[in-house]
Amino acid sequence: MGQQNSKITTIEHTNWQGEPAIRLCAGGYEAIMLPKIGANVISLKYLEEGLHILRTPEDLASFKARPQSYGIPVLFPPNRIEDGTFIVGESTYHFPINSNHNNHIHGFLHTRPWVVTRLDVLDEDAVEVEVVFTADKNTDFFPYFPHEFQFTLVYHLSSEGLMQKASITNQSKQPMPFGLGYHTALRVPFHPNSSPDDYRLLISIGTRWELNERMLPTGVQLPLSDEEMDFRGNGKRPFGPALDNHYTALPLIIRGTSFHGAKLEDQSKNLRLIYEVGENYKHWMIWNGSGNDGFICPEPQTWTVNAPNLSLPHEITGLKILAPGETWKETCRLYIRHIE
Repeated sequence: MGQQNSKITTIEHTNWQGEPAIRLCAGGYEAIMLPKIGANVISLKYLEEGLHILRTPEDLASFKARPQSYGIPVLFPPNRIEDGTFIVGESTYHFPINSNHNNHIHGFLHTRPWVVTRLDVLDEDAVEVEVVFTADKNTDFFPYFPHEFQFTLVYHLSSEGLMQKASITNQSKQPMPFGLGYHTALRVPFHPNSSPDDYRLLISIGTRWELNERMLPTGVQLPLSDEEMDFRGNGKRPFGPALDNHYTALPLIIRGTSFHGAKLEDQSKNLRLIYEVGENYKHWMIWNGSGNDGFICPEPQTWTVNAPNLSLPHEITGLKILAPGETWKETCRLYIRHIE
């Protein structure tokens, strides 16, 4: 799409590789969301400069084979649960084992169909789509997560980028354990004329969770190494050695302002991809596959890996219990800025 079309404002039902999709265009950005496969935003582009912000699958088969590795998958609950089992209050939960080391991983919403409930052109610069997942006694995972709830996602696209608004309401009569994260896969390089060596990642990590041989936290928090401190300083190359580490969140102070999120900088083009996340995302995973797969995942999570099984206060693990009727809300935003 040429520059003359980069400011089109529209939202429409379409298809991607034969899969039903929603296409949003506003403020110079274009996004593609697949409502029937996890409501995943698999593509986000900044059209005027030809930037491909997210890791987009080459085809539908690749995406269905590993839906957690592209776009912005919704992890509910996020990451690993030891033996797929945990106890909260008087309830014992048994999730299916679906990963190595006898763990459950990534929950059950990133592969299931969501319902499109609203498409809106808000003004000449902004569009919005709302999708809802409603869990009840007929939901296939109700036997191992016996709670009725409604999860609403709103994607707002404008010249300020892609804003993601999440809202989860416990509609059951019992308290509901809650944890949420995103397996956000950023493309490296996101500029077509740059190389991976041009990129640096800054991210608001605090301490590193020590992980055992099953990739589960031991409960011990370790200080950042000198190399990890680069994430909080001048930035660190997001490729090379394989990364699969878990951290607490600690805001960066940039020019006297607190920042909670990640910044992926293209130093050759003076461009910065900014991923702002709400303060309720108190933990991070950083994952880049083999280390040279063309992406980096800064993954915000509300709870630490295996939070319900850690003998630590909820204030530390991030485990939250939603009371009947209680609603939890938070936002994230992805956008491009030129480095001053």
